[in-house]
Amino acid sequence: MIVACPACATRYDFPASRFSASGTMVRCAECGHNWIESRPVEVIEIAAKPIPAAASHVPAPIGEPRPDEDREIRRLTEAARLAQEEFVQAQRRRRRQLAGWGAFAAVALTPFIAAFAMPERTVRLFPASIQVFDRAGMKVNIYGLEVRRVEQQHVVVGGTRVISIKGEIVNVSDEDRKVPSLRFVLKDKEAADVYAWTLDSGIRPLRPGEMTTFTTRVASPPETAENVQIRFAHADEIGVNPGP
Repeated sequence: MIVACPACATRYDFPASRFSASGTMVRCAECGHNWIESRPVEVIEIAAKPIPAAASHVPAPIGEPRPDEDREIRRLTEAARLAQEEFVQAQRRRRRQLAGWGAFAAVALTPFIAAFAMPERTVRLFPASIQVFDRAGMKVNIYGLEVRRVEQQHVVVGGTRVISIKGEIVNVSDEDRKVPSLRFVLKDKEAADVYAWTLDSGIRPLRPGEMTTFTTRVASPPETAENVQIRFAHADEIGVNPGP
C-alpha cells in the first residue's frame, strides 16, 4: 500500500494490514509531519433499476350507424375527405416555402448546435467556452464524475486536533471514467485559502453508474480553517502539498 505524506509528498510502501479501518497515526521520516491513514476504500457498483414499460392505451370502439343515417354520413364523409385533401395541399405549399429558410438556418446554426449537443467535448477542445456555457446556465462536467455525500468531522487524537473528510465519487456518464486526484482546500471565514492538499484516488476507472468512497485526514490544521472545498486536482497540483 503506497502512502504519501500530506505535507511533503514523500511516499512510503507499507503493508495494508498495518492500518486499521478507523485510521492509524503515521509520522513522516522526512519532515516530521503527523497524519492519520486508513485502509484503501472499496469500490461499490450501483445496479440500474429497470424502467417499467408504459401501459398501452386501446381506443374505445365506435358504434355502427343506423340505416336511416347512411346518406347523411356519406355526405359528411365526402365533405371531410375534400377538406382533408385541401388541408394537405396547403400544408405541402407551406413546407416548400419554409424549406429554403430551414436549410439556410440549419447551415448557419450547425456549429452552435453541435457545441451545445456535445458540451464536454467542446470544453476539452476550447476551455474558454466553459464561460459561455456558464452564462447559458449549463454546468459542464468534463470529468463525468460527481462528488457526493461529503461528511466532515473534527476530532482530537492523542491531544492533536484532526479534520476527517469522507465522501463518494460516482460515475454519472455513459462510459468508463478514470478518477483523477482530489484537491482539498481549507478556507477561513473570508473564503481565503489557508491550507490545501491532494489525495491520489489510486483506483481503477469507474464503469457507468459505479461509485467509490474516499477518506482523508489532516492533523493540526490552521485554527482559522472553517470550511473545505473539494474538487478534482489540476495537473500542476498533483504531488504538491504545502504545510499549514
